[in-house]
Amino acid sequence: MRSYKEMSELRRVHKPDEAQDKIMSEENLFPLNARIGLIFTSHMGHMPYMKHALHQYRKIKDMFILGAYDSRIVTPDSNDRAGFPFPDIWYLAHMWLTKHYTWGGHDKRHGWIWLQIYAASILRQFKNIEYIFTANGDCVWDKPEGVNEIIEVLGDNDFMSGQSETRETDGWNFIHTCSMVFKRDAYFNFIDFILEMMPDSSTRSFSPEFLMHEWVTKNEIKWDHAPVQPVYTIGDYKGQHDTYCEEGGPSTWRDVLGFRNIEAEKSWRCSKHKEPLDKKYFDLREIPKYYRDHDKNTLCQYYLTGDERYIRMGWDQDPYELPREVRRERMKKKLEDY
Repeated sequence: MRSYKEMSELRRVHKPDEAQDKIMSEENLFPLNARIGLIFTSHMGHMPYMKHALHQYRKIKDMFILGAYDSRIVTPDSNDRAGFPFPDIWYLAHMWLTKHYTWGGHDKRHGWIWLQIYAASILRQFKNIEYIFTANGDCVWDKPEGVNEIIEVLGDNDFMSGQSETRETDGWNFIHTCSMVFKRDAYFNFIDFILEMMPDSSTRSFSPEFLMHEWVTKNEIKWDHAPVQPVYTIGDYKGQHDTYCEEGGPSTWRDVLGFRNIEAEKSWRCSKHKEPLDKKYFDLREIPKYYRDHDKNTLCQYYLTGDERYIRMGWDQDPYELPREVRRERMKKKLEDY
């Protein structure tokens, strides 16, 4: 599908020729011809990552991208300071939806679950959609061309998650929902199961991972873990499942799709005193609005200036593992001290 700018130029032609008319027709009917659907769930906290991620997803020519934005913290009097995505982000998904306001429980859980329900009601209309992927707004595929290989890996299974494990202690299936692939019927079966559970889960806010486990346990769902799962290779958790792909090491999703959880890997690299991620992953607009204090004062300043002292400052004032009182004392230092 072509960019918004390209199509705007075509629309300015008063008498489009046959080729232009064909292009417009293809664009208008794109949802009816796409083979893959992608539900891109996001909220304001994902603003630093969304633009690059969506640029990557748009490289897949037969994938309909449905942006699902949780506006739970956008109110009529707040949109002037922090609200919906920038226009150039808005144009990158083929369409967007938001959910109704929800209260109590866990905001992120309510957000993901309801956005999936609303998105499913749209995708059901398009019988041509054979596979449905989920993607959180702080995750990206460096190698989107691997999408068809992931579908091959899925094989006869109904769905597969990039990050999942069965606990040895109790047999619990932890299936992370941030990056999955479903066959069409399986996805809608999962959504129907969620709706059945909603009267019990809405207030208590069961996690999406809990609902996934219950779904596969109570139904005849054919699934398996992705062949290679991410594991920690250093630190206290060495050898354990790297659920959020913090370390960014080998896994099926990493090797085939170039999957990265930018938020998690950014934080892990800071705590382990590793070089930061490439600047390309970050949208540095409106830094005061969309970045946490630690990032806006250290990482973002490094990206803006190239001064490596900001990296060392970030390591020294690490908010992810240091006690608050230690951080506060270290924050009294100046850039010159690094």
